[in-house]
Amino acid sequence: MLTSELIQSAARAAGFDACGAVALSALPDDVLRSFDEWIRRRYHAGMRYMERHAQKRADPRLLMKSGARTAVVTLFSYKPQRRQPPHLPQVSCYAYGTDYHETLKQKLWRLLATLQATQPTLRGRTLVDTAPLQERYWAAAAGLGWRGKNGMLISQELGSYTFIGVLLLSQEVACSAKPQPNRCGACTRCISACPTGAIVGNGSINARRCLSYSTIEKYANPLNDDAANAAKDEKTAGYIFGCDICQEVCPWNKNAKVAAHGEMQMLPQLLTLTAEDWLAMSAEDFEKIFGHSPIKRATLHGMKENVRRMKKLKIEN
Repeated sequence: MLTSELIQSAARAAGFDACGAVALSALPDDVLRSFDEWIRRRYHAGMRYMERHAQKRADPRLLMKSGARTAVVTLFSYKPQRRQPPHLPQVSCYAYGTDYHETLKQKLWRLLATLQATQPTLRGRTLVDTAPLQERYWAAAAGLGWRGKNGMLISQELGSYTFIGVLLLSQEVACSAKPQPNRCGACTRCISACPTGAIVGNGSINARRCLSYSTIEKYANPLNDDAANAAKDEKTAGYIFGCDICQEVCPWNKNAKVAAHGEMQMLPQLLTLTAEDWLAMSAEDFEKIFGHSPIKRATLHGMKENVRRMKKLKIEN
C-alpha cells in the first residue's frame, strides 16, 4: 500500500522541494463556475485550448484511461540566486535556465519508477502544464499553499517562485494533507504593482492585458483574435519575455528559499544580451542558446518584436 510518507520521501529523492498527495474527485461547482466565467469574459485571450476538454478539466479522474485515483503534486523552486542587470532587456526568471517541462517530466518519471518498484501494478501519468488540469487548485488541495490574488500558488516556505508537476496514480493513497488558509489577507501589492492592470483581484488574470501573455503566448498562438494586441501600447517595464512584477512585490517571496537547482541556473548569455544583440541574433544562434529554454516558445521573431516594442516605448516615455 502506498503511503504519503513513502511518496514524499521518493519525491525528495527525485529532487522536488515539496510534495503532497490528494484524492481526486470532480471539481467543486464554484471552481467550475469561476473558470467558466473567466472564459466567458475572454480573459484567456487567444488561448483557445483552454476552452477544450471541459469534461476532463471538471473531473481529472478521466485523464487516465484506467481512471486516476490520486494526484501527487510536487513543487520545484526556481527563485534565482542572481538577477539580470537591470539595464538589459528583462526575461522572467522562470526562463533563466532549462525548460521546466523537460526538467519536471524527468523527475516525475523518476518518482513514478520508484513507486512502481514497490507497487508493480501501479500506473501513472505525468503532467507538467500541458493537460486540462487545474494544477494550482490541486496543489492547494494537497496542502502545498494557497492561491494568491495574482492567481499564483503561494507556499509559506517557497513563496510563489515554484513550478508545479503532477503525477496521477491509478491507486488510492491514504492522504492526510489539509488545505492551508489563504494568508494574503488585505494585501493588494500585486494588484497595485501590475503595470497593465491585468490582475482582476479574485485570483484571476485578464490575459488580454498581461505582459506575460503579450510577450509569449500571442506568438505561440498565432491565430488569436484582437486580444493578441490588447496590451501592445501598455508599459513593458523592460520585459521582453514574461513578467515577474507581481511576484517581486509579494511579501511571501522576500524570505522564500532560493533555488539551488542546477537546471535553474541562469544562461550566461542573459547576463550580457543587449537590445541590439537580440535584434541582430540569427536563427542559428537563437536555437543554439535557447533550444532547451522556455524562451523558444515566443520564437525569435516574437522576441525581436518585443525588443522593438520596448525600445519604442522607452523613446516615447
